[in-house]
Amino acid sequence: MGQRWAAGSGEGAAARLPLVLTALWASAVGLELAYVLVLGPGPPPLGPLARALQLALAAFQLLNLLGNVGLFLRSDPSIRGVMLAGRGLGQGWAYCYQCQSQVPPRSGHCSACRVCILRRDHHCRLLGRCVGFHNYRPFLCLLLHTSGVLFHVSVLLGPALAALLRAHSALHTAALLLLPWLMLLTGRVSLAQFALAFVMDTCVAGALLCGAGLLFHGMLLLRGQTTWEWARGQHSYDLGLCHNLQAALGPRWVLVWLWPFLASPLPGDGITFQTKAGMLPDSRRSQN
Repeated sequence: MGQRWAAGSGEGAAARLPLVLTALWASAVGLELAYVLVLGPGPPPLGPLARALQLALAAFQLLNLLGNVGLFLRSDPSIRGVMLAGRGLGQGWAYCYQCQSQVPPRSGHCSACRVCILRRDHHCRLLGRCVGFHNYRPFLCLLLHTSGVLFHVSVLLGPALAALLRAHSALHTAALLLLPWLMLLTGRVSLAQFALAFVMDTCVAGALLCGAGLLFHGMLLLRGQTTWEWARGQHSYDLGLCHNLQAALGPRWVLVWLWPFLASPLPGDGITFQTKAGMLPDSRRSQN
């Protein structure tokens, strides 16, 4: 117990595959977006001030997005390197036969990562890593800024797509939005028109998915729950709005949404957690 688990080469390759596929998809969308902006029916002309504001907003969003991706991938939420020997005596501790170790409350074993995760929430398929105690904050910020970037691109290219759709019939419009690849292969649209429709489809769908994920995890954040606890109706760690925000985001929870590298240390260690019962006055606990 308390030993360091070393991932084998096969496991490491399997864990990197979703990240590689996601990076390839993002690169393809980025290249097609660049093609649309440079050679295709890009956004309407902007004045100097509006262009400067657009560039500043895009730079802010991309820095936050890339910074939170880096923090999410660098933060190890697992029990690797965490000394747990002799600590598994409290309520809520369990024994993991796969890891052959005592694990603290709110932890869970991930079959994809092949290790137990501290305060496990879920396994992120797109990035190939579990969301847990140490990377929950960059995950939330990543949802926010990813949805912001995708929404920004959708708004930027919206007028060009609307002009393209108005120039064709309703059937052509529906086919272009739903089956852009088929329209390209059959020669019904140009490469620039295909790229515009594909980028818009991807950005709108991605913004909606990330926005829905942000709303769901925002609800969990305010309730002090993980996805596993929400599914089972557990509210033992709901300490109130401010305490829940500080427990997941640190004392500077308002500012961490704006800059990923802002120091805001988490108050806990991912092993021991204060419960709602532990916050009650002694008189109320004795009555319960």
